[in-house]
Order: sequence, then C-alpha cells, then structure tokens
Amino acid sequence: MANVLIYHNIAEHHLKYLKEKFSDYSFYSCTDKEEMERKIESAEVFISFKFTEEMLKRAERLKWIQALSAGVDSFPLDAVKERGIILTNGRGIHKIPMAEYAIGVLIMLTRNFYLMYENQRNRVWDSKVHQGEINGATLGILGLGSIGSEIAKKASFLGMHVIGAKGDQAVVPYVEKVYSQEAMEEVFKQSDYIINLLPGTKNTNKIIDKKYFDLMKEGACFINMGRGSTVNDEDFAEALKNGKIRIGVSDVFYKEPLPESSPLWDADNLIITPHICGQSDRYFDRALEIIEHNLAAFKGKGDYVNLVNIDKGY
Repeated sequence: MANVLIYHNIAEHHLKYLKEKFSDYSFYSCTDKEEMERKIESAEVFISFKFTEEMLKRAERLKWIQALSAGVDSFPLDAVKERGIILTNGRGIHKIPMAEYAIGVLIMLTRNFYLMYENQRNRVWDSKVHQGEINGATLGILGLGSIGSEIAKKASFLGMHVIGAKGDQAVVPYVEKVYSQEAMEEVFKQSDYIINLLPGTKNTNKIIDKKYFDLMKEGACFINMGRGSTVNDEDFAEALKNGKIRIGVSDVFYKEPLPESSPLWDADNLIITPHICGQSDRYFDRALEIIEHNLAAFKGKGDYVNLVNIDKGY
C-alpha cells in the first residue's frame, strides 16, 4: 500500500473521496510543518504547493511529486531529476479563475472603473472619465499554455484581436498570430493590452525589461499574471513612472510579499493584487481531476498528465 502525503488544507469530503476510490493507497493530510517533516520520511507520493531541498532529503522513499501549482520553478528541480522522481504539476487548474481575472481587468482598464472608484472615495462627480471598448483592441498574450489559450478564447468572444508569443509557435485557437519568444518584440509593438503569463525558468529570468517596455504603444497597458521572476521590477517601475505604460496591473512580483520599500507601491498608475489571480473556492475540485488520473498512472494504469519536463522547468 503506497503512502500518500498531502501537505495542504484539504476538505474532509475530498479526503474521504480519495480514500474510498483508491483503497490501495494510504492517505494522510496535514498543514503543520513539523508533522509533514515526520510523515514525508515514509511517503512515496507527495501532493503540495511547496517542495524544498530540505524536504527532499527527508523523503527517502519518494517516487512521485504532484505539485498543486502550475509553476515549479521554486522546486529543487536538478535534485529531483537526479533522484529520478516523477514530477507533475497543476497545469489547467487555474485557467478558469485566471481567465476571469484577466477579462475583469481588461474591462476595468478600458472603462476606467478604478478612476471612478477613486472619485467616489473623494466625493467627485466627473462624467468625463474616458470610456473605451475592448472590442476591436489588440490583446497580446506572452505564454499561450492552458491559461493563455483560455484567455484568448474569452477575449476573442468579446471582439478582441489576439496575438501572442509561444516557445514552439504552434497554432493556437482564437490567436490570430503566434510569434516565437525571440520575436516577442512584435507583441509589445502591436498590443493595446499585454498579459504576461511566461513561466519562471533560467531563460525567462527578468526577461521583460526596459527594452520591451520601450516598445509599447502609446496608451497601452501591461498586466502581469505569470511568474514574478520574469519581470524586472525596477524597469517596470520606471516604465510606469515615465508613462510608457498607461496603467499596469500586477498580481506577481520578483520578491513576494512585495517589500514596503518597493517604488511600485508609490506608482499611481499601478493596481496591485496579492498573488490571488489563480485562487478560487473551486480550486481543489479541479486539482482532484489531475490527482485522480495520476494516482491511477502511478499504479500503471495509463500515462501521467501534466508531466513536467525538468530540463525546461515546466
């Protein structure tokens, strides 16, 4: 009987469901770090948002890690590969909540809701606040995986022209033009709104910097929803300050929580959200679909889904 440790606040009905469906596994869940450190020593399967080198050293029997996050750049990937441990991620869990966040932000920015809310707080009646439309505007998406594809689908239904950048330049439904990462400049040049969903890898560390911000169209907006490590926060702050970015929205940052000393806090044309765009009260319902499939695969019934290419980092 394989031992499965879930290091997450899982609902009792979810745990009961897993125990009943997979009676050939021994499931244990906890949220306490010390308890996890004891239990991981006998775990063959580990399910969590977090995995560190210290945890790996304790997990002598570990064979498979199921990340609940899509990004695994914080995991000790080289050490995981060296041990021959299977790593799968949570790709696909976030596509609905993150797409809804993106569409909400796009409408908010074009209708300037944030300005009207500020006027309300200051008891100002100003009917001249500009009201635009996203219909007919160009949306550039950096990273066209499951989340980017879902955003493209929803944005196109609202009349937007969607372009994007993707590593393999494959055809993506609802995307009019896909550029390579090397040609990402075109996305910045052409887009009225840019959404960053790039994964955090060695090749994307601080890749979005002054060079790209300087290429943005006048009045364009930048929405950061991917990995905080992909954006140079100093250049981001400068681009906001000098007006290269009309309005920025950022849910992720190079260092989190965002330090109080960061100049980004003082940018009056930046909306900050605290890394919540992927959160949903239905998060584990969707995670369960991936976990179920891969628990069967661990026993030899089919192939794993969301298998991470450790060399690529995603």
